[in-house]
Amino acid sequence: MDDEHGSIRSGHFEPVSRRDLLKRGSAVAVGVAAVAATGCSGSTTGSAVRRVGTIRLASVTTVQEGGLLPTLLASFEAQTKQRVQVHVGDDVYVQARAAKADVVFSHFGHKDAERFITDGLGQWPRFVLFNSIALIVPARDPAGVASVTDPVEAFRRIAATRSTFIVNSLPELVYLADILWEAAGRPSKTGWYADTGLEKDAAMRAASGSDGYSLWGVTPFLELQKKSRLALQPVLYEEEMFHRIMVTVVVNPAKFPGANVTGGLDLQKFLLTPSTQALIRDFRYPGIGQPLFWPAGRNNAPDLLHQANASNGSHGKGGKPGGGNSGASGNGNGGGNGNGGGGG
Repeated sequence: MDDEHGSIRSGHFEPVSRRDLLKRGSAVAVGVAAVAATGCSGSTTGSAVRRVGTIRLASVTTVQEGGLLPTLLASFEAQTKQRVQVHVGDDVYVQARAAKADVVFSHFGHKDAERFITDGLGQWPRFVLFNSIALIVPARDPAGVASVTDPVEAFRRIAATRSTFIVNSLPELVYLADILWEAAGRPSKTGWYADTGLEKDAAMRAASGSDGYSLWGVTPFLELQKKSRLALQPVLYEEEMFHRIMVTVVVNPAKFPGANVTGGLDLQKFLLTPSTQALIRDFRYPGIGQPLFWPAGRNNAPDLLHQANASNGSHGKGGKPGGGNSGASGNGNGGGNGNGGGGG
């Protein structure tokens, strides 16, 4: 199956040009946005309207907000001629339980992931990428941490100067703040550490209004900044301690006999090929010069990596879509511990 964008020969995924990816990524982004607009808590299309052969992907918002998902799906669709119908929201495993998804893309620590697997509804999770949390720093930066490269030292300075720290009360961020506090020597929290139950946007607005610091995911923070222009900036998002593992889970065909499991496995395999892992490393959010996503496929079992190499068709050649300039080959930054924060 060949065209000007790429081809598949003997089951191998072959690269397409960066220009084609951008064109197709824009088209997929429009399609995903249109689908997402059809539901209140995400895009709920239902299995009844699925086109024959379409792969139904349920994804959390992070990769869509960051712009990476449309780029990856554009590459997959260009190479395989398979089409992906996307639901975006936090209720990805609810969708899968309702037989409305063939494959789920979520954080490893998503609140519903473990139960979905232990109930026998999904196949083993496959590590795909890391996204990142950031230390959120006010413009005035009273603790002087914007250029500090060690998050523990940054937290120590915030505590030492009694600069306001607003706890973002999402469980994974409370957990991370506790690690930083312990590593910084358990400083007294009196007079600077504000744990008032604020989350997400509310925590960011409180930080901006008090010249305070906080923690949040980089992509939701950047999306908020498009609307609010708060006097805040994200730092330290390349720090491995701040990385969160994301996985794909293909549904169990024994539990969902009508699912397009073959297509789900094709998409999962594509995401794990070295060329796609390099594309993840090479992707840039507009206006940000550093990666916000890092390849994590190497954390899977060796047999799966051998299959991914075979599908890539570039073992030993360093094949990469569009060439790029980062020299990445799927090894990138991003922690090799396989651990991830929770939340969707």
